[in-house]
Amino acid sequence: MPLIIKNLKLPDTASFDLEFNENGLYGIIGRNGIGKSTLFSVISGEIAHSIGTITSCRVAYLPDVESFDENLSAKDYFSILSDDEKSEALRLTTFFSTNSFYQKKIENYSLGMKELFATILCFSMQCEVLIIDELFSGLDVAIKVKVYQVLKEFSKTHIVLLTSHDLREIEHFCQTSFLLSEKGLTLVTDFQAAKKEIGYMELF
Repeated sequence: MPLIIKNLKLPDTASFDLEFNENGLYGIIGRNGIGKSTLFSVISGEIAHSIGTITSCRVAYLPDVESFDENLSAKDYFSILSDDEKSEALRLTTFFSTNSFYQKKIENYSLGMKELFATILCFSMQCEVLIIDELFSGLDVAIKVKVYQVLKEFSKTHIVLLTSHDLREIEHFCQTSFLLSEKGLTLVTDFQAAKKEIGYMELF
């Protein structure tokens, strides 16, 4: 089932329409504060919207890795998944070599461990649309390479919306990207021009 956005207006944008009819990895970029996270929360149904309509299937979205109960472990969270979801979570736990902190309380996780746990959880969910909002910033390069390997395979059978502080990742991995601005959500045809529009600077 496609993800269809009709006449949606966010607090700081004009109204816009957009349809995601095919599975794939789609980048969403925009300046800080323009409403990317708000857009994701609206698509997921986490927050209500008064202007516009969204038609979608099952959406998986984790807005904040700090939302986990720190008294629980990854094992505790996996225990409430369906059998198929749990099987995939355990497979990915082995793939990413995270067995060492599988039974530890989340309060003992580093930021990178939290992000990797959240990534595994997201990839395990039975959904049609997956939203990834700045989820990989704390991962080291070697792990991030493996994450994008899994993400590329995942996007063959799912619609994935991805945003990242590092726009080089969006440019490299996403086959199509969109710019969220005061004008709404528009297709990026010139990535360098889009970077300048949102004031993105590459330090290295």
